[in-house]
Amino acid sequence: MLMKRTPRKESGASLVEVGLLLPLLILLAIGLSEIGFLVVDYMTVTNAAREGARTGAAAANYDIGSTDADDLILNAVEEAACNLSFGSLDTVTVYRADATGQIPVPPAGGVNEYVNNGSLLCGSSSHGLSAAGGCCPWAPSTRDRVPPGLDVLGVEVVFTHESVTGIFPLPTVTWTENAVMQIEPDTRGTQ
Repeated sequence: MLMKRTPRKESGASLVEVGLLLPLLILLAIGLSEIGFLVVDYMTVTNAAREGARTGAAAANYDIGSTDADDLILNAVEEAACNLSFGSLDTVTVYRADATGQIPVPPAGGVNEYVNNGSLLCGSSSHGLSAAGGCCPWAPSTRDRVPPGLDVLGVEVVFTHESVTGIFPLPTVTWTENAVMQIEPDTRGTQ
């Protein structure tokens, strides 16, 4: 004789499974979003360093009135860094790169450091970065743009990224990005 089985109710088991897996999936999604925000900020700063070096290579020894090549570099870096969503621009260093493209070791000179004074002015003709120590040893007017001794200009950008959600005990991350370019030669003979 065939016995008819009565179906068991398994809705409680699936509810327990969802209850166990849902928090893990939510944590995974939040962790991935944190990493995504960090990558976006890093790419923004990488672009800012490149824009600064590109501007510095073209501006070279520009120094007219109250605006010099470093002002143009800082404006370019700040404009590119305006998209920092969850980070802050700490310092920008403009330097005469050595043969390996690195910042020269002091007291070799050729290093101008600018710090964020707390008021980045995106879209403005001025910038919110001020000279650290009040002076700049590598004056734009001394940059060599006459072949064959062209200077190599580097821009280093330091930024800090903080956790967006605060759910994970992620530390504040401070990263440095460098871009180095050879100063463009003076082809007009105006130097």
